[in-house]
Amino acid sequence: MTELTTLPGAHPYASHAPIFTVDHRHRGELARDLLRMDVCEGTLGLRTLVVHLHAVGPASDGSAGDLSYLDGEIVHLGSTLDVTIGPPSGERKIFHGVVSALELGFTEGGPPIVSLYAEDALMKLRISERTARYESLSDADIVREVASAHGLAFEAHGVTGPTNPLVQQWEESDLAFARGRAVRLNAELWADDDDKIHLAERGDRPGTEITLVQGNELIAAELRADVAHQRTKVTYRGWDDKAVEAATGDAEVAIVQAEVAGGGKLGPDVVGDIFSKSDLVRSRRDTLTSATARAYAEAEMRRRARGFVTVEGTTSGTPELVPGAKLDLRRVGRPFEGAGYRCTYAQHSYDLTTGYRTRFRAERPELAS
Repeated sequence: MTELTTLPGAHPYASHAPIFTVDHRHRGELARDLLRMDVCEGTLGLRTLVVHLHAVGPASDGSAGDLSYLDGEIVHLGSTLDVTIGPPSGERKIFHGVVSALELGFTEGGPPIVSLYAEDALMKLRISERTARYESLSDADIVREVASAHGLAFEAHGVTGPTNPLVQQWEESDLAFARGRAVRLNAELWADDDDKIHLAERGDRPGTEITLVQGNELIAAELRADVAHQRTKVTYRGWDDKAVEAATGDAEVAIVQAEVAGGGKLGPDVVGDIFSKSDLVRSRRDTLTSATARAYAEAEMRRRARGFVTVEGTTSGTPELVPGAKLDLRRVGRPFEGAGYRCTYAQHSYDLTTGYRTRFRAERPELAS
C-alpha cells in the first residue's frame, strides 16, 4: 500500500472552496448551495462579486413560493458580504462589499437559481451623480474631497501632479469623475477591505510578489509584444490664459527607462527603430499650464510604454493575484521570461466543474533581450 506523502504543514484534503460571511456572520448555506462565483477588479477599482446559488435547499420544498434566499433571513439587499478563499494557512479575503442586486432565474428542465450581485465601497461613488467645481487643488486632493463627501477615508500613494486652477464636474457620477482624474495621471484607484479609498502611482501601489511557472501554477497564457500603441515622444498642448501663451509639455523614453531595471528592449525604442515618425501630439482644453501639459504627457507615455508586453493567463487559483501584484513568469519563452509584470485585472472564479481559477491580465514595458 502506497503511503500518502505531503509537505510539512500541508493539508492532504485542503479545500479551495469560498467561505461566505454575511453581516459579520459565517453562512455555510451559501457555500453549500454555490454553483458559481466570480470576483472581478481592474486598476480603476469597483471590485464586483456575482454569486449563483441553487435555490432549492434542504429547508425548501422546490415550489416557487418556497425557494431559498428570497425571504431576507440569510441575505438581503444592503447586506455586507465578505468572501475568503484559499487553502488553510493560505486564505485571503478576495471581496468585501454590499449586496446591490438580487436575481431569480428559471430555465426549462433546470433548477431555479438565485444570483447575488455585490460591489465594494466605490459603489457609493458610482450611485452619486452631481455637478461640482474644484479650485486650486491637485488631482489627489480632488479625489480626497470626493471620498470625504461619502464619509470614506482616503490615502494617496506617491501621486504627483500640478495644482489645477479650476476643475468642473458636470452631471457625472463621482466614480466616473474620480476615475477620470486618476486616468489623467495614469494612477490607480481602489477600495480596501476597510472601505478606505486609495489613489496610487503604479510603482507605489502595494502588491504581492508572485512567481508563476507555465505548466505548474500557470495553466494557460497568451503573451504578446505589440508596437501598435508605442510612441517615441508624447506632446500635450493647451493654452495658459494668465501668461497668454501656449502651454506645452513633452515626454520621451527616458521617463520609462528610469523605472525599468531589466535592461530589455522598451516599446518606444522598438517602434522608433521600425518607424521614423512615431510621435504623438494631443491638445486638451483643460491643459492650462505647462506643468499640467508635462504631467499629462508623462502619464500618457508611461501608460503606453507599460503596455508594450501583455499577458492574459489562468492559474489554478491564486488568492493574492489582484491588481498591483508583481509577477515573475517562468518557462514562457525567452522574450517574455522573467519579472517586471504588473497585474492590471483579475477575475477569481469558482464552480463545481473546474473548482477555483484565477484569470488575469498583466503588462510590462520591456521585452527580454
